[in-house]
Amino acid sequence: MYEILFALVVIFTLASIFLLVAAQTGLPVVPFYLLAGVLTGIVIDETQLLELAQWGIVFLVLLFGIHVDLEAFRSTGRISVVVSLLQASIVGALTAVVGLALGLTPLHAVYFAVAAALSSSLVATSYLEATDGARPTYERLAESIHFTEDVLGVVIVLGLSLFVYAATPAFEQFAVAVGMVVLALGFRYVVFHRLTARLEGDSEVMMLVGISLAIGFIALAEATNLSLIVGAFAAGIAIADDYPHSLELVDTIDDLEDFFTPIFFVTVGALVTIPTLETIGYTLALIVAVLLLNPLIVAFILLRTGFDGRTAVLTGLTLDQVSAFSLFIAIEALVAGLIIRPLFDGIVFAAAITMLVATYTSRHAGRINRVLRERGVVRLLGEPLDGRTRVREGLTDHVIVVDFQYGGRQIVEASSRLDRPMVVVEDNPVLFEDVRKACDNYVYGDVLNDRVWEQARLSEAALVISLTPERDRAETVVDLETDVPRIVRVRDSNSAAEFLERGVAGVIYPDSIAAERVGDDLRGLLEGELSRDAFTDRSEARFEVSSED
Repeated sequence: MYEILFALVVIFTLASIFLLVAAQTGLPVVPFYLLAGVLTGIVIDETQLLELAQWGIVFLVLLFGIHVDLEAFRSTGRISVVVSLLQASIVGALTAVVGLALGLTPLHAVYFAVAAALSSSLVATSYLEATDGARPTYERLAESIHFTEDVLGVVIVLGLSLFVYAATPAFEQFAVAVGMVVLALGFRYVVFHRLTARLEGDSEVMMLVGISLAIGFIALAEATNLSLIVGAFAAGIAIADDYPHSLELVDTIDDLEDFFTPIFFVTVGALVTIPTLETIGYTLALIVAVLLLNPLIVAFILLRTGFDGRTAVLTGLTLDQVSAFSLFIAIEALVAGLIIRPLFDGIVFAAAITMLVATYTSRHAGRINRVLRERGVVRLLGEPLDGRTRVREGLTDHVIVVDFQYGGRQIVEASSRLDRPMVVVEDNPVLFEDVRKACDNYVYGDVLNDRVWEQARLSEAALVISLTPERDRAETVVDLETDVPRIVRVRDSNSAAEFLERGVAGVIYPDSIAAERVGDDLRGLLEGELSRDAFTDRSEARFEVSSED
């Protein structure tokens, strides 16, 4: 116990010092966590580091599971499963062949392949949260793909436990694991919703419920000789946060992330050692697979299934880090003496490098997408466009609306009443049927594609309205080389002032508009100009409109 407590003191002391430096310089925290880990590894025994790393991974898996929106997964689940299985199968098979060619045994080649195939990004996932509640297509796809790969990770952990670590295959453990997931789903849909609704507002009880469930599932996994990560994954599913009454629980559980995130990243840095030539070879192979093959394969598959280039590229860029599951599997194998040290060091080294790269790509994904498009990479991958476009020949003096899903329906209705023609530009294939039914003219594609604006007849348009909540897409509209007036949506007042200075005709700031409308209604209610029933009706009408978006 003393050794673990001492290790925690060292980890959090060094992490806090480096975190302060990161805050003062405005730089990402992950590189500083890894650097703190390198120093931690000098004074902490590897046994404690391995144990802490396992617990850090377990709780990060729990936290990710809590945030998975299973209801939203239904809309993207099919394509996510296809993408994940194809990406993991292709990259895993190629990496296994490379591993065998490098002289690895079949079992070691499996570990090597898993490290490359189970690619995700804990760094990017932290950025997959829209500040205003509007979630772009690539975020929903990325979350679904991450969830699918986590399921693959659980299956692989179970498979190794049954057929590699056990003296004889223990199929009853597989049945117990399946039963645990079924129990978690049953609790979620039968008990949890009613319980959280009854306890709404009582944050202390909600906290106890959440922590008790998490500990209970992890303890159940330990008692049945299952991997702790199986229990954490099941617990996350049981208390996922897509119910409005569970907000108090989620806020409380999120505090655990501030505790376990430093543990995970610091211990990864601490496990990094001076690499041998053999380790460097494994590391380079993994880096190529994770940073190049995985994003490109994911982007290619999404493009072939009808998604636009931007959605495909941004989704692929969230899969550019060695998965926490891969690290967990490698650590378990090292503890069991079933993996050679150079391969383990290569997996850890590749994880640290890809974490650093993921820090950059998660912050500059829009810019990377622009560069790839300018250099023709997206075109080579096969971006769809013309098959889902219909614009009346000779159309002029029309309104171009970007992003149908964020209020475009209301603008379409308003334009119809004003007898004003319009063209909708949308890049979400899930909404294609809705756009086709609601609009006479539409263009499917990425706003970064010049061909999209040609087909939308930008030069003949009267106005461009961008409803996208994503800044890089809004900037594309702002920077269009045209005299056509443009109105763009912004997330804050600073962006509004900046875009107005850059020449847009107007901005849409939802928070400001909402505050102004609520203020007018409250003034009318207090001054007697608006009855209470009318005030309630107007509030309900606005809620219904916003929920449709």
